[in-house]
Amino acid sequence: MSLISVLASTATIAMILSQLTVIGELRRSTKTQAHVPILQSLASFMSSILWLKYGLLKHDSTVTLVNLFGALVALYIIGCFWYYASQRRHVETRFLLTLCLSVVVVGFVDYSGHMRAMEVFSVACCVLSLVFLASPLGQAKEVVRLRDASVLLPSVAALAMANNVLWAAYGHLHGDPFMFFPNAVGAVLCFGQLALIARYGRSAAKMPLVDNENAPEMDAML
Repeated sequence: MSLISVLASTATIAMILSQLTVIGELRRSTKTQAHVPILQSLASFMSSILWLKYGLLKHDSTVTLVNLFGALVALYIIGCFWYYASQRRHVETRFLLTLCLSVVVVGFVDYSGHMRAMEVFSVACCVLSLVFLASPLGQAKEVVRLRDASVLLPSVAALAMANNVLWAAYGHLHGDPFMFFPNAVGAVLCFGQLALIARYGRSAAKMPLVDNENAPEMDAML
């Protein structure tokens, strides 16, 4: 394994673990009634599933293993959304739709006899990566209106930017445009998140939690 592979894998694992900070936002939302969007976690789950399949098809153990880990962590976070949700049916419906769409896309590349199936699947992987990275910017209008970027997670954005730079380099070195281009664009999107956080701060996120109840255990959620 090359140095860039080690660095990219380490950055990915750190970024995946940083997503767990959303659990604190979920706890806080039960007291403040603030909205915590689930789109990024759903996109993270589906993106990890597709890139896991991509790694298997390319016989790339680095891509396969980090995305297997990413899928498990995203599944746990979605379970936490369900645990704290006031309307759990909404979480269940969105997760099932995401899961079904993932199965359809993976099934397409497995069973399609079309010679360009792998290329179409690779494009789908790229699109999902960009949806995951761009989804927090869907809150940009609200951030500007409230002058508060609490819905954005600085640790996730910073690690995601470093992660995208490293995977763009990995894709460039391996001559893989499907890894290079989405990660290059992703780095720019993450920089946009950090710019919003730097400009408006995260005042609501500094509110103390009243209830220190622990998040559900991972084993229980899975």
